[in-house]
Parts: sequence; structure tokens; C-alpha cells
Amino acid sequence: MSEPENGLNDLIREVATGNRHAFERVYDALSPTLYALAIRMLARLEDAEDVVQDVFVKIWSDASQFDPSRGTVPAWATTILRRRAIDRIRSRGRRDRLYEAAGKEPSTAQPNPPSPATAAAFSESAALLRQKLDALPAEVRGTLELAYFSGLSQTEIAEELKIPITTVKSHARRAMQILRQNLVRLQ
Repeated sequence: MSEPENGLNDLIREVATGNRHAFERVYDALSPTLYALAIRMLARLEDAEDVVQDVFVKIWSDASQFDPSRGTVPAWATTILRRRAIDRIRSRGRRDRLYEAAGKEPSTAQPNPPSPATAAAFSESAALLRQKLDALPAEVRGTLELAYFSGLSQTEIAEELKIPITTVKSHARRAMQILRQNLVRLQ
């Protein structure tokens, strides 16, 4: 994410007025990381591309509702992505069950792959994100992975790890703060 946090806040305000150039800059700043995260969560390129597109449609349409006092632009976009990815995972599960019930195999055909330059940029972002995730303390990393990569709710994470939900929330907040600090230093 190449835009500083305050710069992204300013750009989102411009996007809210319909400024396409500002939207392009937001897209350039956020898309590599969001795409890498979507691929990690969904494991299918076409699903990741669709979800990232949905995220940017939501950013374009809801930019006026962004409140910087509630979090950063990257955190807002990541939250949108997470919700859309979970919806996609659930939808895929329903679709696959319908195929099975009908006696057919679900389609696993891949559409056209991304260009080599795009794939390299996303791969680099994914590797950087994975490196930063791996550097997190184990207890907070596990919470974050269960939430973002397994699609579990905070209640489900608390049950899975047998810890209070307040601890889950604390771990998630701490992990996001550490990641934000580490990723901002790299810009």
C-alpha cells in the first residue's frame, strides 16, 4: 500500500465526490494487498478477482460513509473484502452441494490467468503479507488466520481456541496494529 494513511483518507473524500482519478489511486494503493489476501482466502483466481472487484465497487459507492475515526482505509477495505470472501465461500459451498445433489461435478475450470506482470506484483504482495503474518506472535497470528483465512466468526474462534471472546477481540486488534505498523514502515 503505497499511499500514506492520511493520503488515503484524503483520496477517499475525493472518491466520495466522484473523482475517478482519486479512485484510481486508491485502487493502485490497495489492490495488490487485497488481491493477495483474496487469493489466500478463496484459493481460486476467478473468485478472488470477483471479490476484489466487489470491494472496489463498494468503496466507490460507499466512500462518503467512510469514517476515519473508526479505522484506516486499508482496514475498511480489508473488512469489506473479508465479508465478501466469506459470502463467496458460503455461496460456493451451497453451489457445490447443489451440483452434488444433481449428480454433477462442480466446475473447476480457471478463466484466463492474469498477466505475468500482474501475477508477479500480486505474488510479491502475497509473499510480503505472508512474511509479516509469520512474524506475528503465535497467539495473535492464529486468531487472525482463523478469522481471515478460515472465515470463522469471533465467537467460533473463541470456541475453537477455548478462550474468551474478549481475548479473541484483543488478539485480532493487536495483530492488525502490528501488521499496520510493519506494513507502513515498508512504504
